[in-house]
Amino acid sequence: MDTMGAASKIQAPDSVELFDRLGFHIALPVISPENCDLQAGELDALLGSHRTKSKNKIAGVRNLFARSPSVRKLAAAPSMLHLLRELAGLDFFPVRAIYFDKNPQANWLVPWHQDSVVAVEERIETCGFTGWSEKDGVHHVHPPAGILEKMVVLRLHLDDCGAENGALKVIPGSHRKGILKAEDILCHATQEAAVVCGVAKGGILVMRPLLLHASMPSKNPVHRRVLHVEYACIDLPNVLRWFESQ
Repeated sequence: MDTMGAASKIQAPDSVELFDRLGFHIALPVISPENCDLQAGELDALLGSHRTKSKNKIAGVRNLFARSPSVRKLAAAPSMLHLLRELAGLDFFPVRAIYFDKNPQANWLVPWHQDSVVAVEERIETCGFTGWSEKDGVHHVHPPAGILEKMVVLRLHLDDCGAENGALKVIPGSHRKGILKAEDILCHATQEAAVVCGVAKGGILVMRPLLLHASMPSKNPVHRRVLHVEYACIDLPNVLRWFESQ
């Protein structure tokens, strides 16, 4: 499957300064509807298998680099990395991939939050790394803000996603406020204007992890499938290793 094609197909960002200021960028569709359906079909099968094993109506599957060669290839595609360099001015490498499917059986509300957890290979107590937990047998931890500020998240939409279909809402510039407490998140969410990030099938939303974001349940509960890939540009300290780095 030709997942990305040439980098020239990706909409050029307005500037590094604009992405730094806003904390997000929406790229025009870069994958054909047919290739979106092929990728979604593979990931739907993985999700279905994961649901069967867990016996729950889960709506996502983690640790995709080990489970899907096509996702691993897509995440490291030169065109993807080129887009991130054009946006942030740095060289990135993928460190985690998750698949989400908001649908009639799993149509959830995501409250305002920041993405403040990373996945690592092993639990190694390290200064500034707190709140250790395990998800699907993988160690997760809250790193210092300086780590998160050097990361980006790429969300490839495998279905059309608009305001009626649970599109992500973001508060521009909120990623520049550091790691926020719950009461501060609520304050920003109630006092600042949000932007709905509608993304066409095959399109990409790139954002900073600390950007405040949320999504409502879909009013039109069909599939809203998203491949979520996290990227870093630095290694972790104290022999900590990213769980899925390639």
